[in-house]
Amino acid sequence: MVINEKTNRLKEQIVSARRNKTMDIAVIPLATVVIMLIAIAVSFLNMAIQRLLITRMCGWKEYKVMQKETSEHRSKMMQAMRANDKKLMEKLKKKQSQIDNMQKKMMKPQMILLPISFSYLVIWYLFLIPVYGANAVAYVPGIAPPPSGIPVFIWYMLCSFFLGTLASRVIGTSPIA
Repeated sequence: MVINEKTNRLKEQIVSARRNKTMDIAVIPLATVVIMLIAIAVSFLNMAIQRLLITRMCGWKEYKVMQKETSEHRSKMMQAMRANDKKLMEKLKKKQSQIDNMQKKMMKPQMILLPISFSYLVIWYLFLIPVYGANAVAYVPGIAPPPSGIPVFIWYMLCSFFLGTLASRVIGTSPIA
């Protein structure tokens, strides 16, 4: 009987400790993942908005065609300049105004997206900086070992860059190579 009471009390203490313990998002393993999730969410949101703007403003297929044409024109122009081919350069200069108009049309969605992208800085001031400050949020063996670690600013930028590239590939907004 005494053993059952002690066991029950121990179980109650464990359950009570679990209830009172909250997950601290400022601790390294969780902080690393939370910042990555924020970067993923912001990247996918940004690329989805970009895709929506492109579709609404000029049409997705037309955008891809314009992107391909401007890319080809740019590469032909570079080839003509390297080869010093005057005839080809004159021929390409005649088409330059059409290419400029295409580039203007392609820039409109990106110019609308620019102020929207700046609004993500609110995340920094309202959440990331107050929660993490200058503390290390990730460890990378060899680059930033456990005593020092990577601060929130650098970790968010790394995650944002790589996950933004991934998001643009998944959603299909990456430029044609």
